[in-house]
Amino acid sequence: MRPWTVVIVGAGLAGARAAETLRAEGFDGRVVLVGDEPVAPYERPALSKEFLAGTRDEESLLLRKPGFWDGRGIELRLGQRVVSVDPTARRAYTSRGEALDFDHVVVATGVRPRRLPLERPEGVHELRTLADSRSLREELVPGARLVVVGGGFVGAEVASTARTLGLAVTVVEAAPAPVARVLGNAVGRLLADRWRAHGVDVRLHTGVVSFRADASGRIASVLLTDGADLRTDVVLVGVGVEAALELLPDRPAAHVHPAGDVVGPGHWTAAALDGAAAARRILGLAPAPPAPHYVWSDQFGLRLQVVGSPEPDDPFVLEGDADSFSVRYLDAKGATRAALLANRPAEAAGLRRRLAEEKLPCAA
Repeated sequence: MRPWTVVIVGAGLAGARAAETLRAEGFDGRVVLVGDEPVAPYERPALSKEFLAGTRDEESLLLRKPGFWDGRGIELRLGQRVVSVDPTARRAYTSRGEALDFDHVVVATGVRPRRLPLERPEGVHELRTLADSRSLREELVPGARLVVVGGGFVGAEVASTARTLGLAVTVVEAAPAPVARVLGNAVGRLLADRWRAHGVDVRLHTGVVSFRADASGRIASVLLTDGADLRTDVVLVGVGVEAALELLPDRPAAHVHPAGDVVGPGHWTAAALDGAAAARRILGLAPAPPAPHYVWSDQFGLRLQVVGSPEPDDPFVLEGDADSFSVRYLDAKGATRAALLANRPAEAAGLRRRLAEEKLPCAA
């Protein structure tokens, strides 16, 4: 019997963890990891923080040292994308015309930034890839004006980084508060106050009508729904993401394994766990113990850690001060079901352990 071939579509965190886990669990068949970026798998969280600020270089972002992949017999196909997957023929076709036969395929194509239906002059950016961060970094110069459209975690991190670099920053958010869909309006307003205390102009309940360009085609201002016309030198649009679903079959197939952000919540920890879980499914191994939802964000002097899955309408208890606080979201019995913890790493670690234990099945 010939060895299996596993093709992994997407060289982000989920795809990388799938490849690593296959080898770690003893898989000795062929592993092909295809990524549309020309760089080996790397850390995305730093793109809005340390790399954008210039305190980390590209090599430090790599998930593994350069020889890791070759040393484990993992074939990297970089700078190309899979354009179609035929689940019946079990074949994937790349943008370079290569046909890759597979026994199993992991579809870890992730997400792409959601775009506003507006004309985009030069100087309007999005942030998802290393190339995006490079391009934005060139424009974050002291004294420049930045408008961030969207008050999610990525937008907040870029705003925080830009303030440390000496830019004037305005955040425009259409909702009543930033991250309200995740943390609720009251907690979102608490974060907005923190941003304002660090010199950010926060505009809530406000959308964007158009990006206005100068005679050279460069961004000059952002026209808002309240009539304000914000002069600016650079814009970041961070209004969410959408899953890249186009390579998934219409119906589930036993040998096609979606993994990571393409089917998940779009966060680092979840993508890593899901990539490993896909590899375990391929190998017929028992799933790893369940883990609670977890995401973090560094912004304006706070390490924010969200543990569990808060609902915006959950009752909550707030404790602490502006530099160290906890927001504990309660279930119907008054127990903590999730939390936002600011500069409280020990509490976050303890809560992650407790929620993980509560999800484990009872011993027989």
